[in-house]
Formats: sequence, C-alpha cells, structure tokens
Amino acid sequence: MESNSSVSTSTIRTLHAPQELLENMVAQSQPSSPRSSALATSPNSPSESVSSLPSVGSSFFFSSAAASPPRSQPQPQSNHYARDSSTQGLIIPSLTLPAPLRRPTPFGKTLGDLRLLVVGNGADDRELVSNLLLDDNEDVVDISGWEDFEHGSILRASTDWIEHRDAHGLEKFEPAKNVEIISLARHEFDDNSTKSTVLPVIQSPFHSVSELIDPRCQPSAALANLIASPWSPLHTALIILSNSGPSASEDGPIDLLTPHIPVILMRHGPDHTHFPSRPHMSSFRPRSAAALRNGLFRSPETLSSLRYEAAERFLRWREVECAVERINASHRETVSLSSNEPLWNKAKWEAEWESRLSHDVANSCEREDPVKVPEQQCFDPLHLSSLVSFSLCLLDPATRLLSRSVSTFVDKLADSQVRIAMVGSLCLGIGIGMMLR
Repeated sequence: MESNSSVSTSTIRTLHAPQELLENMVAQSQPSSPRSSALATSPNSPSESVSSLPSVGSSFFFSSAAASPPRSQPQPQSNHYARDSSTQGLIIPSLTLPAPLRRPTPFGKTLGDLRLLVVGNGADDRELVSNLLLDDNEDVVDISGWEDFEHGSILRASTDWIEHRDAHGLEKFEPAKNVEIISLARHEFDDNSTKSTVLPVIQSPFHSVSELIDPRCQPSAALANLIASPWSPLHTALIILSNSGPSASEDGPIDLLTPHIPVILMRHGPDHTHFPSRPHMSSFRPRSAAALRNGLFRSPETLSSLRYEAAERFLRWREVECAVERINASHRETVSLSSNEPLWNKAKWEAEWESRLSHDVANSCEREDPVKVPEQQCFDPLHLSSLVSFSLCLLDPATRLLSRSVSTFVDKLADSQVRIAMVGSLCLGIGIGMMLR
C-alpha cells in the first residue's frame, strides 16, 4: 500500500508540475522498466491523495520504455520535483468512440421499401432532391452518397438498421438502405425522352415480376395484395418537379406516364399555382415538401394507396402485354401456314398408305361381330332353281299376312255396331243404284 500511495502522490505532483519540471523529471530518470519505476516510493507521501485517484500501478496506463527515450541534456540535480519522481514514459490513454447511431422511429421500422423516381426541372439538382425528401426527416437514420448510372443518379437512404452478429457474438449494425431515389436528370422531359428513358426504367421491374407469375393467372384481389406488399420491387411513385406553372409541354409526358406509375406533381420556386387535376393521376397530391415527406414516410394509409395504384398499373400493363403476345402468336401462325406447302398431298398420302390398305381392310373384316351381323344366304337370280326356291319362300309370309287380314276382318264383323253400319251402307248403295237406273 505504501508503494501505491507514493506512486499516486508522485503522479499527482507530476500532473500539476510545469512543463520545464516535467522535462527535468524525464531527463533524470533511468532507463528501467516502467513497472519498477512506478513502484518507487517516497517516504513523505500523504495517504489522503490515494483515495481521490485510482491506482496507476497497472501497466494499462504505461507505454514501453522505448516509447519515451531519455534526453541527454544535463539538468540540475537540486530540483525538488525531479528528486521525488522517477516515473518515466507516463501516458494517459484516450479512446475515440464512434458516433452514436440514430434510433429508428416506429414509422421507419415499418416503412418497408420505398422506391421513387424524380424527373422534371430540378431533378439534376442533387441538393434540391435531397432537401425535398430526406433533410429534416426524423425517420431517416442514414443517407448514403449519390451513385451515377446510365440514365441519371441514385441516392439510397435508410430508416432502420440491420443487426448482424459475428462468430464471437459481437453486434454489428448496417443501414437497411430501404429508400431508393432515382433522379433521371440527364434528359429533357418531353415525349421522346419519356419513351426512350423514363418508361424503360419504370417497366424494368415489370418484366422481372411478370416472369414470376403464371401466365394463366388472372387478375384478382389476392394477386393485387401480393404485388402491393411493402417489399414489392415496383417503383412506388414518380415525382415530377416543376419551377413554373402548368404548361402544355408537360401534358404529353404526363399522359404517357400515368398509365404506368402513380404520378405526383411537385412545384418548387416562387410560383405555387396548383396543378389541375388530370385523369389517372395519383390520389396523393401534396402542396409542399413537408406534406410530401409526411405522406411518404409517416402516413401508412397514403403509402399503401400508392402501392396499390402501382400494382393496378402493373396488372394493366400485364394484360396489355398478354393481349399483344396472343395477337403476335396468331399472326406468326398465320404467316407460317401461308408460307408452308398445302396441308394434304394426294400423291404423298397414296405413297404412304397404299401399301397398308389391304392389310387394314382384312383387319377390319375380322373385327366384325357375327352376333350383330348374321350371315346371310346369297341367291343367284339368274339360276332357275334359285328363282323357284326364292318364290316358294315368299308364299309362307304371304299366306300368314292374308290369314291375319281375314281374321281381323271377321273380328270386326263380330261387333253389332259394325254389322249395322255395314247393312246400312249396303241398303244405301242399293237405293242409290236403283234411283240412278
């Protein structure tokens, strides 16, 4: 305890000594080990200073002897502080801690994927786009830098952290990067650039999603719910920036885009005239940047509505593509039939089946049922004996038919009413004959 007390007192004195005295102390110290130097005692060190500071006897507070070599300049030996201290190479450690991570909000944790397209006047101003959507946004915990791609630039941000653990169980947090802003700023906003640049970017996830759906699957509520999920790869909305009032030059591109993606018209600049309503526009129509951020990041109802609108437009695009594919398939079939040879060739048919004709006829005769088709006797009508035999065979049926007719007539005569009718008819006939005579 005495050694520790002396070291603490010496350390306190060293820390409060002037800079020149500290240099003298280092010059007079011997190149001994740090621990042995630290354990040097002073007989008159007060014990009260021990309780105010932790012990510095631990090697954590010291560096190696080579870290602070002694100086060769001679110093006077009469210095009181130099005689009392033999501490050498004292280092006070400092730890640089990383900046604390921003805590995600409940809205940010449940946001899901948010993919936005930005076009129009001002889309090339990265600072404007970032201020419009991300700056002063409490739900954004991390913003990555802009990245260039073929048609513009991409800015990725995060509203939540992804936690990882290594093999030693240490935690590591990475940004989720669930917000993606694509700025199409390298082309003019007109009909030609819309068809050649904007529409291919919008329809790029359409093709990937369409490949995962069975072509026989018809549009339904279940399919729409699946496509409108928070993790859908479809773009959520397209934001058209404008620094002026409504113009006729924007009508054409807007009419081309509205059937494919929910379109949000956003005005920036001194003119705040609201855009007129157009068919198939998005139901979300903010009037300020704060309203835009609030609807996209803090309104689950608005975000869900935009995702369902995007799903409806994808299903419409899918139906159009299926109809076009059916028409093209029918056209290809018609062209192939017209370009080929006739369907039936008599010479080819005879050459292919004539050799099997007699064999197939024989097999068909063997398959006849003798019960259903009884064997009949064949008579030669030119043979006299056959003719006589055939005539005699007809006598028996004729006799039976005659006897049946006579018996029927006799049965009818047995009836009294029939007899009276016959007698009356006979008398009437005789009377008419006599009158005519």
